[in-house]
Amino acid sequence: MKKRIFSSIIGVTLPCLLILTVALIYLFYNDESGNELINYLAIIISAAIAVALAALFAANYVAQKLTNSIVGSLENIGTKFDSITMYEELMQFAVGVKDQRHMLRARIEELSNRTDTMEAITESMQEGLILIDSEGLILSANKSAQQVFGENIERRSLMHICRDDDFQKAVKQCIAGEYVEIQMERDIRIYTLFFSPVFSGDKTRGAVILLHDATEKQRAENQRREFTANVSHELKTPLTTISALSEMISQGMAQEADIKTFAGRITEQSGRLLLLIDDIIRLSEFDEGKVNREATVFDLWELAATVISTLRNNAGGIDILLTGERFEISANNRMIDELLYNLIDNGVKYNKKSGKVTVDLTRTEDGLCKISVSDTGVGIHEEHHPHIFKRFYRADKSRSKKTGGTGLGLSIVKHITEYYDGYLELESIEGLGTKVTCYLRDKHV
Repeated sequence: MKKRIFSSIIGVTLPCLLILTVALIYLFYNDESGNELINYLAIIISAAIAVALAALFAANYVAQKLTNSIVGSLENIGTKFDSITMYEELMQFAVGVKDQRHMLRARIEELSNRTDTMEAITESMQEGLILIDSEGLILSANKSAQQVFGENIERRSLMHICRDDDFQKAVKQCIAGEYVEIQMERDIRIYTLFFSPVFSGDKTRGAVILLHDATEKQRAENQRREFTANVSHELKTPLTTISALSEMISQGMAQEADIKTFAGRITEQSGRLLLLIDDIIRLSEFDEGKVNREATVFDLWELAATVISTLRNNAGGIDILLTGERFEISANNRMIDELLYNLIDNGVKYNKKSGKVTVDLTRTEDGLCKISVSDTGVGIHEEHHPHIFKRFYRADKSRSKKTGGTGLGLSIVKHITEYYDGYLELESIEGLGTKVTCYLRDKHV
């Protein structure tokens, strides 16, 4: 700006100064007569040249001041708008700059808040979220995604961080514009991946990849299928026996002497079928959270004695002992009855001839109710210990068929124990016996 002002002044002053200088030189070289008028004219021209030079210096000074004033005002428009002196000609421009600055600041703050909000949301997501460009380069990955594929994966190619064939194929299909869904196993976890392309017009600009941990869902589905298959098998066996014997009796194929035997087997298999159905219903109640939560205060020793009395009649010479302490607990009477019945019944079924089952009731120092049932039976091999509380699991399948067990008793015991915030301990040596200990958190304490 200073240069423009100074140039304008020079553009007017310099031609005049040149003309005066030429005139002075002409008069100086052509003055032969010593004319006094010419001398005066030379003096005037010299004075004019001096004035012109002074005007140039003054113009430079004024241009400097004007430039500093104007530029300074423009520089302070954004920060000191209300306190600066502004030329009227620049006021409209300054107001526009100020409004534009405020609008940009508000927009930046809005975008910053949106970014912070999006980061907070994505970082707290349990699902993994990855954004990639059209070349497969990772633009962003939240914490959950980095836990799956590793940290510091941004700005790296997605194709390089996972070599799974289905995964790489899905990435290529997604970049090509297809929506893809796959399942992938990584670090013993199962993930469902959703690939969604991002379009700009007809072109794919990138993709969004969502990772959902489906491990528990997959395990539950596998357990459901296994449970359905086991139930079908367990129901089929007694039903087949009942159907075959009933058909023989109804068609007159059974001898008169055999009818009573057949009827006894039908009754036996019907009882087994009802017991199995009842156990399945109980497990379904636990799975769906529909168990009876009503709790009463009762004498645990008395309840255990009643269960032992019921089982002793069919114990076949197995001695059942009750030891420990006598105390009251607050719990669902039916659930604790089932727990005791299943544990003691297993101790009787899988015992040796003239064996012994011991039920011990005590309280721990931290107030837990401790129920231990030990037997002198056949025991359980160590390889079966991690699975013994699973549904329909039998360590000795041949013996289970003879004793008529459903394979659900210990699973029910596990559910009841967990319902009371407790845990189970198993001690068993093949050929020497088994001890199952339940720790229950008594609501009464």
